[in-house]
Amino acid sequence: MPLSFRSAVLLAALALVFTAGIAGAKDASVVNAAPSFVGGASAGRNIFLSSLRGKPVVLLIATSPRDRSFRRQMGELRGTYERLAAQGILCFAAFTSEGGRIRSNIPFILINDPAAIASAYDIQKGFAIAVIGRDGNLDCLSTKPLPGYRILDLIMNNAGMQEQLRR
Repeated sequence: MPLSFRSAVLLAALALVFTAGIAGAKDASVVNAAPSFVGGASAGRNIFLSSLRGKPVVLLIATSPRDRSFRRQMGELRGTYERLAAQGILCFAAFTSEGGRIRSNIPFILINDPAAIASAYDIQKGFAIAVIGRDGNLDCLSTKPLPGYRILDLIMNNAGMQEQLRR
């Protein structure tokens, strides 16, 4: 039995709504998408945050590597880095005033445009740490150093990890 034009349009509209609902459900887990950034130009490559889906990311924003809060955060990261590395974490740093060498055995990727990133994360001056989940969700943004166990907890217990555990 042939469909009338009106029935065909209604059927197409229903199919469109249904597929849009499915596509929207996939992105619904990202409630607070992290502002995008690019790093690695100093090492001769560009690494986009969007290309890191599936990997947890820590972003440190500070005036310089000598910043007191940055050094304190580095001490916290050193204590749990092996456990963080086992989760596939990538660490980025954005220095807004002066660059310099990060004295650490933790590999850091330097942000290409630190001032723009600080602005995108609404950090006018000083220190901040952002923990970005595997799904691209900004799981935590703090202007105070976080204990290493808290960073590990945020990575282990984000929405994406909880969904994987339920499978």
